[in-house]
Amino acid sequence: MQNDYKTNIIDNALIGFANGINICRKAVEGTIGKGSNVVIQHEDYPYYILTKDAYSIIQSIKLNDPIEYQAVLMLKDATDSQNKRSKDGRTAMTLIADAILQETIKSGENPAQVNKEIGELLPVIEDLILKQKKPIYENEIFKVAQTASDSVRIGKLLGDIYQQIGKDGIIHIEGSGTWNDSVQYIEGIRFNDAGFISPFMVYDEVAKKEGKKENKAVYENPIILVTKRKIEKESDISKLVDIAIRENKALVIFADDMDSNLASSIVATHKAKVAKILIIKAPILWKNFIYEDFAKVTGATVVEESSGINFKNLEFKHLGTCAKIVVDKEETVIIGGQDISEHINELKTKGDDDSQLRLSWLTTKTAILKLGANNEGELSFTRLKCEDAVHSSRLALLDGVVTGAGRCLFEIARNLPDTIGGRILKSALSEPSLQIMKNSTIPVDWSDLLDSADVVRNSVRNAIALASIPLTSKIFISIPPKSQEQLMHETLQAQNRRF
Repeated sequence: MQNDYKTNIIDNALIGFANGINICRKAVEGTIGKGSNVVIQHEDYPYYILTKDAYSIIQSIKLNDPIEYQAVLMLKDATDSQNKRSKDGRTAMTLIADAILQETIKSGENPAQVNKEIGELLPVIEDLILKQKKPIYENEIFKVAQTASDSVRIGKLLGDIYQQIGKDGIIHIEGSGTWNDSVQYIEGIRFNDAGFISPFMVYDEVAKKEGKKENKAVYENPIILVTKRKIEKESDISKLVDIAIRENKALVIFADDMDSNLASSIVATHKAKVAKILIIKAPILWKNFIYEDFAKVTGATVVEESSGINFKNLEFKHLGTCAKIVVDKEETVIIGGQDISEHINELKTKGDDDSQLRLSWLTTKTAILKLGANNEGELSFTRLKCEDAVHSSRLALLDGVVTGAGRCLFEIARNLPDTIGGRILKSALSEPSLQIMKNSTIPVDWSDLLDSADVVRNSVRNAIALASIPLTSKIFISIPPKSQEQLMHETLQAQNRRF
């Protein structure tokens, strides 16, 4: 069989990249501020998604033109970066990146020189953002939540919640199953730097149902193994895997050391949906303390030499559980664990620095926010807005706020130098504010709107990083994907070479 596929080399790639980004810009520009919604139809699900969330919108875009679609993929990477850091500000980032490219093309200037000047101005912009920044406290945070979600309802809900749980608290969002919102306060525990060992271990039914990218593992009532002993072979945990499959529960393994080949095999088993298995890597710092605390919270017994427990005499009673566990690549949150009041009192009695540190993660307050909705589409829409508002609010409490709705960048733009890069950035940084005013049916009251300074800073940083790729790229090489027939042919050839 002859391969018909040809590499396509495209000169002057900037135009094609800019077109792809501009298509995405047009898809999201109407959503910013008090803008309109976007309806997304997903092939995998029999219902639509109603959203103003730029991340969801951009993730759903596919284009036939290879260079334009490559630009979409670049934008998806950029929104991923923004999403991981701050969850909010992705529409502003898209508008700024698009404006940089369009203004550069319009100017006729050397794109590489424009990119150089813009890069040199980034520290200036960040410094001006810092100068505008001011602290905010729990009793004012509803302003940030309202701006991020464009919802008075969500702003009030989160404002009330943060006054109860403080800036270090955890908010878990789910549906109430009714038309009404409700909030339940419980003790939740956050273990920082204790994340899953592989992104292939993600499992989030809610995210999948809503057409979002899964980036965390969420399980209810799992069985939990806490071990300091190295897991070296499959037989060490085979009994536990069988129990998990039989009980239709997830097996969560909190471990320090595991054979790398076995770990890869477990990841493949989880990915193949044979069993739900999650491996959490214990953090390097405070290792001994975190094992004890993790075991206390989940009700597990630590498998270690001092306890006399090994994988041969391990029994079901030595395992732990909790109402819900939420794990991403950086942290683990346990909700509805065991009563650890006695353990906390012991740590308070010790009063040393180590005990104070442990108390900080063991006394975190958690709010379960149950959102009311008339149907699944409305619930998905409200949840996305609420998630943005939660992350923006938390960052604002930690890092401070600036004037919202793009006004901060609009004011900064006026102070940039009258150079090629400065003029292009003047136009680009004004875009979010101008688009918000365009989308609003009433005059915007800037004094009541606040944004997280961290969100604004990351929007600019990621927009400039995204624009720099087309600005510094002249050639695009497109290698079309292989057909199923070609892939099958190559697979058969590889099998023939093995025998």
